[in-house]
Amino acid sequence: MPGIPDPNNLGWPRQVTGLNGKRTVLQPPRRIHTMSAGIDEITLSLVTLDRVVGVGSATKNPDITFLAPYVQGLPTVAREPEPVIRLSPELVIATPTQRAELVVAIEKVGIPVIQLDLDPTPAGRINAILLLGYIYGEEERAIALADEVAARYGALVSVTSAKPESQKPVVASLTKYTALYIAGSGTTGDGIITSAGGRNGGTMAGVKGNKQITLETVVLANPDIIIIPMPAKQGEAFKAELLGEPVLQGVPAIRNGKVYVVPPSLYTTNSFANVRAAEHLAHILWPAEFPVADPPQFSMAGLR
Repeated sequence: MPGIPDPNNLGWPRQVTGLNGKRTVLQPPRRIHTMSAGIDEITLSLVTLDRVVGVGSATKNPDITFLAPYVQGLPTVAREPEPVIRLSPELVIATPTQRAELVVAIEKVGIPVIQLDLDPTPAGRINAILLLGYIYGEEERAIALADEVAARYGALVSVTSAKPESQKPVVASLTKYTALYIAGSGTTGDGIITSAGGRNGGTMAGVKGNKQITLETVVLANPDIIIIPMPAKQGEAFKAELLGEPVLQGVPAIRNGKVYVVPPSLYTTNSFANVRAAEHLAHILWPAEFPVADPPQFSMAGLR
């Protein structure tokens, strides 16, 4: 699979390839630090809590990840070289967006950094599980979790993919903090919407990536349903703003009151939690086929 040059090597040391090149892992790391909440979620599905030396503030935020209640006792680490180095991790896992100078500074003191090439598709989430399982020496656990995720994803899309395209509602994923954004093609939101049996309004409006937009783009997307992956308080305020916006009164989602604030801890992290988000959205789109409003959590090795 991507990132494992020699899949026949199940001994130590072993090599993996990241965005920053080929790196050697000498032994199963006992002191791990990752640079994102999503990678923390995958990591703590594979290893026990005592193998993680610290987390970023985002991982302690319940609006961002379901891990928050479990990691409050771990040190909070800023995304800068000095705080990370002070933890003395044996291995650091970085995201594609981490600054190159941050990665270089950590490696200068002899701490290996593997910068993952994250793919926001369901297949990419499963690949990330398997790759991290290989890095951590938890291959069997990774295969079991990947099978669990794949089975639930397969059960979902076996139903949603059979829906006629013309019957699939148009869904727009909108957020607003300092500006208005929509999830276009190639985004986590796009993958969630299509897996749940919807058509992504952002993609249909020609948007690529998560882009800042005006209200005219929402009119162009003309969604049947709007989802707002924001914390409840801010999300409800934004929902009220959308429902009262005169420019949007002809949009079906606004006209019919089909606007939903959804948990960002499922919809915005870079992990298999996005499969739960797709199950959650499928309940909104197709409640007869998906009657469970709150899909169960996947099994987590680190939180048993």
